[in-house]
Amino acid sequence: MNSILTYTDALMLQKWNVLKLELVILGLTFIMVGSGCKQETSSQSSETAAYLADYESPTDRNWGFLNEAGAIVIDPVFDDVNSFSEGLAAVNLKGRWGYADPKGKIVIPASYKSAWAFHEGWARIKPFDSADCFINSSGKLLSSEQWSAAGDFSEGLALVRIGNTFGYIDSSGKEMIQAVYSRGHNFQHGLAIIESDEKTGVINVKGEKIIPISFDHISIHDDEQIIICHYDQFSSAYDLTGKELALLENAEMLDTDGKYISIMKDEAAYLYDIASKKIKQTENFTNIIYLQEQRWAGRQVPGYYLLDAEGNKMSSMTYSQINQFKDGVAVYSKKPGWGYLDRNGKELTGNEFLLAWDYKEKLARAAFEKGIAFIDEHQNIAFYPPPGTLDMRDFAEGLAPVLVAR
Repeated sequence: MNSILTYTDALMLQKWNVLKLELVILGLTFIMVGSGCKQETSSQSSETAAYLADYESPTDRNWGFLNEAGAIVIDPVFDDVNSFSEGLAAVNLKGRWGYADPKGKIVIPASYKSAWAFHEGWARIKPFDSADCFINSSGKLLSSEQWSAAGDFSEGLALVRIGNTFGYIDSSGKEMIQAVYSRGHNFQHGLAIIESDEKTGVINVKGEKIIPISFDHISIHDDEQIIICHYDQFSSAYDLTGKELALLENAEMLDTDGKYISIMKDEAAYLYDIASKKIKQTENFTNIIYLQEQRWAGRQVPGYYLLDAEGNKMSSMTYSQINQFKDGVAVYSKKPGWGYLDRNGKELTGNEFLLAWDYKEKLARAAFEKGIAFIDEHQNIAFYPPPGTLDMRDFAEGLAPVLVAR
């Protein structure tokens, strides 16, 4: 590996007034979830007037965006921003949210209390004086007196709330799945988790029940095409059509790679072979987590070991945390810091960083003692932040939010 931080590098990093590590996580966008929908008018409710009167724009810092070369391409003039999605980013100006394009032009006026990312051509928004609804990139609203937006569009449907129950509408606003559930989730791979009477099940885009509403907890592992369900002392696994693949008593299913399911039984963790319906004998672990790309992490007293596809230790090295693999690289934590390793267990950096993030669009944030910078896919510094940078977020659609001191 090339040198991550030289003395000269440290001097360069000192030039841009980065605050202490707690500012690394500064700036997460907090948005209020509320429960059709109208454009702002000159007539404001007392609640809106009070909100705007109490709102204080930051006086010493603003958000903008930088490109993959580290240059600011959208001036830092916003109170807050979200990442780009489908060509637009939600931006906040003096307490009101709207949307900007990749050139920084406001294409949907900042007139809303909250704004979410675009999905399938629609974004969820919260006006100041009416219920949550949807807006498209042209500013067209999708709203109703009968429902309020509660989730994003996925698989052509969006979760909405009608009174105290939840259902799903299509992009015309028509109710496609009746609002009879006490809670719902976005669709993924044609399936959505729903709840009723404190029990959980799964439906498809037609509203058909794939998994009965009788479980305490359900997780959909769509890439692995496995649904894991828990009820009392039982755990069961299904494929995405609802066919039962495994049923275990007095064992809790934890995670899966599609071939094995990690389970907890008698206070120990094992791998369960779905095809043979047998527990695979492994070393004594207290937890086993799937890390993607045919790798697992097994926990023992010293920490997590990296395991191969069959659950065997790949080295004697232990970590306090290993994130999921992406493109053959995963973040790890080991005293006194953070680093990156490959699928073979080779540490690519050593624990050089105070904090490290997952890769997004082949760039990752990493925190040094003097601040943060982006590193490339070879774990070399890709670029230094512009002078005055206080915080940066991950890349999306070639642009990353950056917080700059005035």
